[in-house]
Parts: sequence; structure tokens; C-alpha cells
Amino acid sequence: MKEKILLLLLPCFLFVENMYAQSVGIGTTTPDPKAILEIKATDKGILFPRLTTGQRNGIQNPPDGLHIFNTDERCLNYYDLTNQVWNCYCFDCQSVIINITINACKVDFYNTYAKWAPSKKYLINIASGVSITGCNTGDTALSFSSMPFNATITINNNGTIAGAGGKGGNGAISRGCYPLEIYYMAAIPGQNAGPAISTKAGVVINVNNYGIVAGGGGGGGGSSGTAANTGYGGGGGGGAGIVGGTIGNGGGFFTSSPIIGCVGAINYQGQNGTAGQSTTAGSGGAGASGGYTGGNGGGRAQAGLDGTVYFGTSPGGAAGKAVIGGSGNSITNITGGQSFGIVD
Repeated sequence: MKEKILLLLLPCFLFVENMYAQSVGIGTTTPDPKAILEIKATDKGILFPRLTTGQRNGIQNPPDGLHIFNTDERCLNYYDLTNQVWNCYCFDCQSVIINITINACKVDFYNTYAKWAPSKKYLINIASGVSITGCNTGDTALSFSSMPFNATITINNNGTIAGAGGKGGNGAISRGCYPLEIYYMAAIPGQNAGPAISTKAGVVINVNNYGIVAGGGGGGGGSSGTAANTGYGGGGGGGAGIVGGTIGNGGGFFTSSPIIGCVGAINYQGQNGTAGQSTTAGSGGAGASGGYTGGNGGGRAQAGLDGTVYFGTSPGGAAGKAVIGGSGNSITNITGGQSFGIVD
């Protein structure tokens, strides 16, 4: 009996094997041998699954090349596994993919990239080991603020995006024939730090962060003496940043050119602050003759400390944000990603 059943089933197995080995035709008995499936019709089409964007995004681990019809975008969508993004065939919803593989500073995204490929969606891949920073103290690293049209930006960051640190403020300066003061310049506040990313209303930034996104640290405020001609203040420290904040110069009393009756060329000067480093802030310089010490710079995405003057304070610079401008922006830290600073 068993032998008879096996003999009956054998043609079925051979048929299935033969079917999978050959091309399959729907509407044709002679499908192209290079096509695994050929469909022919003169009065019918192919109907793809119709999903909203939300339903599409709910598909877990979609395979490379999966297709659906997006009822929100009114366009066929396909999944790009390499870039991990749903893309589409229509201009209005197509994502332009930008790969950044070399270090750069003070990048204006519109003038560098978007001007030549305008779109409503961009996917930016920043490679591992790549740093986008400010060029100089206080600079923004990556800016979308000059975009002339609305867009949604997705950044897959495997490198570093870091705003520059703010400069430390200078200490107060007096000039004259000691002890007579004939000129006075007040202590200078610390400079604001640069944000990592800047944008504006209508240009929304979403970062999938596997690396580092960090606003810079504000510069420390410069200081003065305890009173006019009594002690001389130090300069503020620079804020943290891969491009760190530069030093604030120490204040002091300096004689001008010789004046009749001058006691002599007596110069007093507070110390300069120190420059900010990639992850640490610079320190404020010590005062001279009892003057106040300059304010320390701020660490990553931290404000600089105020300097002290005899009539109040000299403010430290503001912290750089991780993303500044617009609204609805986001940073998602993934597998060790780190972000420093406020996200607008």
C-alpha cells in the first residue's frame, strides 16, 4: 500500500520541482525564460498592498526591495536596506541620499549639497571617523539655516558633529600715568558657543546618532580689579570644542607714552585664560595685585562662568545647543551614541 501511495505522489513532486525550476507565466503560456514571473494582460494591472505611512513604518525588519503603495504619498515605496530608509519613485517624496566621508568644517548644507539636488527629503550618512566641526571659535558645525524651501532631514551620524567653543572674555584694561587713570575698558563677556546643528522653521532635523553630537562650551567672562586701579583681572577661559574657544587676555594697568610728571612705566597685568580643548573647558586666568580671576569656560554644551568685576559680573558665553532653530527636531542615541546640548 505504501508503495502505491509513493508512486501516486511522485508525479506531484516532479511537477512542483519543475514549476520552481522554470519561469512562471500569468496570462501567458510562454513566459520569458529570463523572468521567474511574467504577467501579461490587456485589461488588468498589478495591485500592490496599500498602506499609510504609519502602517508602512510598522513593518518590522523589512527586506531590501520590499514594495508597497503609500496612500498618503500616492506613490509606490520601496525599502532601501543599505540606507535603512523607505524611498519612493515620485519626485515629491523621493529622498536624496548624501554621503559625507571626509572631515569638513562650517558646512552650509544648502550651498554645498541641496542647491544642486532640491528635494523635500534628504538622508545624510556621516561615515565613522568623520568630524564636522566649526572652522573658527564660535562657529556652527552643520547648518541648514539657509535652506530656501521646507524639507525633512534624516541624519545617520556615525562620526562627530561638534560646534566650536566660545572665546574667553578679556579682562578690564586701564591706561594712564600711574596712579592716574585716563582710559578704561570694561571687562568683556565670554563669547557664545556654536551649536552642532542649526536649522529654521520648516526644516526638520532627525538624527539617528551612533556617534557624537555636541554643542560647544561658552567662553568664560573676563574680570577686573577689586576697584579702579586696585588689582587687575584675568582673562576668561575658552569653551570646549574640537575647535576650542580661544583665550581671553588678562586685563591690567598699562602706562601710555611718557607724560610729564609720570612716576614711571609701571605695568600690571592679570593672566590670560587658557584655551578650550575638544572635551574640556579652559580655565580663567588669575588676577594681578589682588584682582579677580577670569571665569572658566564651559564644557561641552555648557555655559561659560561669569567673570567678576567690582561693579557686578561679566557674563560667560551661552552654551551651544545640539540642534538650534525651528521645532520638532530630534536626536535618537543608538548603540553608544552620545549627544550634548538642548534640541529645539
